[in-house]
Amino acid sequence: MRNTKAYFAVVIAMLIWAFSFIWSKQALSTYDPLSVLSLRLLLASLLLFIIGFLTGRLNKIMRTDWKLFLVLSFWEPFLYFIGENYGLQRVSPTVASVMMASIPIFLPLVAWFSTREKITLTKTSGTILSFLGVFLVIINEKMELVADIWGILLLLMAVFSTLGYSVLVNKLAHKYNAYTIVSYQSLFGLLAFIPLFFTFEFHKTWETGFIWEAISPIIYLAVFGSSVAFILFTYSIKILGITRSGIFTNIIPVFTAFFSFAFYGERLLGINYLGIIIVVLGLYIAQLKFKKNTSGLL
Repeated sequence: MRNTKAYFAVVIAMLIWAFSFIWSKQALSTYDPLSVLSLRLLLASLLLFIIGFLTGRLNKIMRTDWKLFLVLSFWEPFLYFIGENYGLQRVSPTVASVMMASIPIFLPLVAWFSTREKITLTKTSGTILSFLGVFLVIINEKMELVADIWGILLLLMAVFSTLGYSVLVNKLAHKYNAYTIVSYQSLFGLLAFIPLFFTFEFHKTWETGFIWEAISPIIYLAVFGSSVAFILFTYSIKILGITRSGIFTNIIPVFTAFFSFAFYGERLLGINYLGIIIVVLGLYIAQLKFKKNTSGLL
């Protein structure tokens, strides 16, 4: 039953994060990245701490763990959001989402080094198959993927920051509930972004003023992307582990491709639909367990 809830939670988180690329693109069409990120985290922090105090869901953090929370927040949201948002200024939402889908390629090794989580044949083959399917989702009729190189590098920074985040959140998830972890990472992330915002973007944002078409997606990002999705994902890591939760990032480009079609008219080809099927098949294989298989690849 716990596994069923964890799988449901991680799928909903991926669905939200897939749509977050659309919301971010909408917000970035009006405001610069630091402005979007600061407002997003401000709203998320206020929401999380108000609800946390009212419901008593915030755990007391041990003195020895404050450093872990600070490092966690440095990886994500700070470095991750910088890479993602500046990268999104240069590439489409679908390309950005496929870069995030490369995370599971590295997660088994990260999980093995940090927690000695076994790298099984099913996890490895399912991850590789699913990632190959992702590429089929985003290529054009000439079998080409055209993207800005600086945008790709920025998104790679976001990918590697997620790897560091996954290791730390796996440790903290066994001592604190998901709500506490997400609340404090949002607060510390906000404190890191505020000085940058006032230094580089405050005057421009002030001149731009309040534009609801750009503010509304930031609100959605705060409530769903920075709050609900992170809580669900943290919960899934606690139950399923780093690798089995992380593999689900491969379905983000699938959802994003559909959302991009709905909002930007990006059409899917037959090969893209084949890619979707392969992604789902890879996810299924990665979740398989064999009772007699007790040895990992490493």
